[in-house]
Amino acid sequence: MIIVAFRFRLSLGFLLAAAFVPWPADGQTKPKYRNRTPSDFALKAAEYMQERARVTGFSGAVLVARGSQPVFRRSYGLANHEFRIPNTPAMKFRVGSVGKQFTSAAILLLEQRGKLKVTDPVSKYLSDWPKAWDEVTIHHLLSHTAGLPRLTTQALLDVSALSNATPKLFQGVRDLFKPGEDLQPLDFKPGENWAYSNIGYIVLSMIVDKASGKSYCDFVSQEMFRPLGMTNTGCEDPGTILKQRVSGYTRINDTLVNAYYVDMRFANGDGSIYSTLDDLLLWDRALDSDRLLDSKARDKLFTPVRNEYAYGWWVQTKYNHKAEWHGGNVSGFVSQITRYPSEKLFIVVLSNVWSAPDRSQVRAMSIELAAIAFGEQYELPRKHKEAKIDPASYDAYIGEYSGKDTFAIAREGEKLMVQFPPGQSVFEIVPESATQFFWKGREYYLTFVKDEKGKVTHVLRQYEGEFDRWTKSR
Repeated sequence: MIIVAFRFRLSLGFLLAAAFVPWPADGQTKPKYRNRTPSDFALKAAEYMQERARVTGFSGAVLVARGSQPVFRRSYGLANHEFRIPNTPAMKFRVGSVGKQFTSAAILLLEQRGKLKVTDPVSKYLSDWPKAWDEVTIHHLLSHTAGLPRLTTQALLDVSALSNATPKLFQGVRDLFKPGEDLQPLDFKPGENWAYSNIGYIVLSMIVDKASGKSYCDFVSQEMFRPLGMTNTGCEDPGTILKQRVSGYTRINDTLVNAYYVDMRFANGDGSIYSTLDDLLLWDRALDSDRLLDSKARDKLFTPVRNEYAYGWWVQTKYNHKAEWHGGNVSGFVSQITRYPSEKLFIVVLSNVWSAPDRSQVRAMSIELAAIAFGEQYELPRKHKEAKIDPASYDAYIGEYSGKDTFAIAREGEKLMVQFPPGQSVFEIVPESATQFFWKGREYYLTFVKDEKGKVTHVLRQYEGEFDRWTKSR
């Protein structure tokens, strides 16, 4: 979704009427970070998470660590609603696309061992790779710059897989197409653009199979997870009785239902991994050492190629600190892990409830827990309720707003719409007061600020825990 491209931070106080840690007034010095978490971090994190659970119904587990030492590790909600079993910090969650980093690390480990090169064409390893895609290299797949078309992998959702104890999994590229589906051209010349591709990481797991002589799951389990002591991490198999496996749910409005069935074996290197808070901390520590990958390989893992994306990691700046992160969304589960390497700060949020609001709040939690650790601005969660105001007042807010990018506010009848880019309506915002608006189902809030004459001068925007100020240009 296009709105995900927003990356926000604010240098002024946010004016929503909620409890929050005050931002210093103009001219005052913001609190400096001294390479350690605040002494009261655990208390503030507990207060924040308690409100998260109360207000939003967060269900899952959270870890914040400094180096190898957890400074906050707690769970919330239920792992199984039928039997009323609580979540615990030791339970196993699907991590979805967070697992892409394990696939990229597997490729780099094979390169380190001389089994392949990331500059190799994919066709060197996959005999049925289409001739029309010959320019695609392993590097392009790792960095989402291959231009692969959005193939339909219906098998991921096909309940016919239930009728076979051992359904046929993807063995080659042709298996990624619908039966009888024609070969599609690349969307763009490899390396010239960027488009997130789950299919690309399924293909990468096929390359791991060929280059290692083991199945993808055997390779990551035997060559990566076990040597690092990650005994509670692996590829999900629906036939395996897995102790402390968390059940996944979907939130429809305010009602929880069981998540729809997906055989995660089909996802393979794209997102078949389950893990725990503690195992992910072991993984984070390994990435700061030569235990698995040497420094050359780790540099490749975290060097952005395009659109701030490296090999299975986003690499950005948050709160003036380098942040390496990735999120995951898969049936019944949402996850995000974030590393602040210079500060050795590591944050994991695992949720066993999947919905658009839950995806939004998991990202917000990751950012706001970092804000607490860095002494930055954050808000305690609260309910946002739609208010009735005269739609004629919306006219004062219509126009373009400039900041990092440009967006517009437009009126469509009695609705107020956000347009990104200007002229292209993306979603509706609704009022909770005369000057405060929000997007239903997302953690996206706007506060319009007026001058002494009542003219709107700028808007303060909060999106998933990050803040920014945008000036009204016309």
